[in-house]
Amino acid sequence: MKKFENVYQDAALMRKVLLGEADEVEQKDLEKQLAECPDLRNVYEQLRSGETLKVAFGEYQKYSSKKAYQSFLQSIGQMESKRRKSRSRRVGWYAAAAVVTLAVTLSFYMSNYISSEKEGKTLIQPGTQQAQLTLSDGSVIDVHRKEVSVVVDGVQVKYKKGVLSYQPTVTTQHEEKNIEEQPGKSNELVIPRGGENTVILADGTTVHLNAGSKLTYPVRFAGKRRIVRLEGEAYFDVAEDENHPFVVQTHLGEITVLGTEFNVNAYADTPVCYTTLVHGKVKFSTLNAETITLSPGEQAVVFANSSTKRKVDLEEYVGWVDGMYIFNNRPLGDIMKTFERWYDIQVYYETPNLRDITYSGNLKRYGTINSFLDALELTGDLTYKISGRNILIYDKVEEQEWKR
Repeated sequence: MKKFENVYQDAALMRKVLLGEADEVEQKDLEKQLAECPDLRNVYEQLRSGETLKVAFGEYQKYSSKKAYQSFLQSIGQMESKRRKSRSRRVGWYAAAAVVTLAVTLSFYMSNYISSEKEGKTLIQPGTQQAQLTLSDGSVIDVHRKEVSVVVDGVQVKYKKGVLSYQPTVTTQHEEKNIEEQPGKSNELVIPRGGENTVILADGTTVHLNAGSKLTYPVRFAGKRRIVRLEGEAYFDVAEDENHPFVVQTHLGEITVLGTEFNVNAYADTPVCYTTLVHGKVKFSTLNAETITLSPGEQAVVFANSSTKRKVDLEEYVGWVDGMYIFNNRPLGDIMKTFERWYDIQVYYETPNLRDITYSGNLKRYGTINSFLDALELTGDLTYKISGRNILIYDKVEEQEWKR
C-alpha cells in the first residue's frame, strides 16, 4: 500500500481539485494516487462530504487562533465575490472548509506517514530507554549502558532491555511485613529528558516512567503501607495486596490504592497534579486534607489550594504508554511542554499568545517531532525554525506581512 510519502504535494493537489482549480492533468494525477492509496481516498471522500466538512469547520473555529480564523473568514468573502464574477472560480462554503480541513484534519492524519528523508533537514529524534539508578549506599549506575545484576538488602536487582526489576529472595519473602512503618533502604530511579524506563518493584507492581521523572521507592516493602514517591509522570499497574495499600506521594498530596492501573502526572515545575484512573479505585488525599475518590475514566485535578474531579478520554492521558500522543483541544504551550521533555528540546515563542492556540490530533510517540511541526505549518497559523535542540515558533501571518 502506498504511504503518505508526499503529504504536502498530496494536500496541495487535493485542495486544488476540491476548489475547482485543478487542470485535466492534475485531476488524473489525483485519481491515480487515490487508486493506489485507499487511506488517501477515504480522506478525500470525507472531505467531499458536506456534513463532514461542516463538523470539521466547526471544530476549526474552536482551536484555530482568533487572528487566523478572522483571516479565513475574510478569504471566504473574497472567494464569494470571485464566484459571482467567474463560473470557473465557483466556491461554496464546503470547499472553503475543505482548505481548513486539509490543513488540520489531513495534516494530523497524514503526519505520521511523512517521509523525513529530506536533504538538509534537521531531524529531532524521540526519546530512548535510559535511566540513572542511585542505590541505598549512594552509588550511581547508568542502567541503560549495561546489564545490571546485584543483590541489595536481600533483593535481586536486575536491569535488561529497558526494564529494572526487584525480585525478593526466599529469605526476604518469608519476613514479616506487618510491622510499623520504618525507614528502609531506598533506591532512586531518575529518567532524564529524552528518556523513559520501566521498573518492576519488589511487590510485583510495574511502573512505566516518562521523561524527566524520578521515582523513589524501597528495595523491599516493610510496614503496613507500600509507599513510593513520584516527581514527574508514571503509569502504575499495582499488584493487589488488600492488607498493604499502595501509596504514591507527590508534591500536592498522595494517592492510595489496593490494586489498580492509573496514571499520575505530577511534575515539580508545574502547579497541578493529574491522576487518571484506568481500572480499580483510587483515593487522592490533598495537602488540605480533602479526599477525592476516583472511578475508572475519572481524573483528579489537584492544585495547591483547590481540586476537582472530571470524566476524561483515557487515551488522551495514558496513550503515551502505548506509543501514541493524543491531543483534544489542547493549548500549544501544553503540547510543547510535553515534547520538550520527551524530545529533550527547548521551545521559544515569538509572542506569548502563541502558546494559547489550541489544537487536536494524534502523533506517534516514537516518530520525529518534525511530523508534528510540519503539521502545524499546514494549519496556516504558525511556522518554525530549528537550531540545534532549540525550536522557535512564530506567527506565519505576521511573517508574510513583514516580507511584503
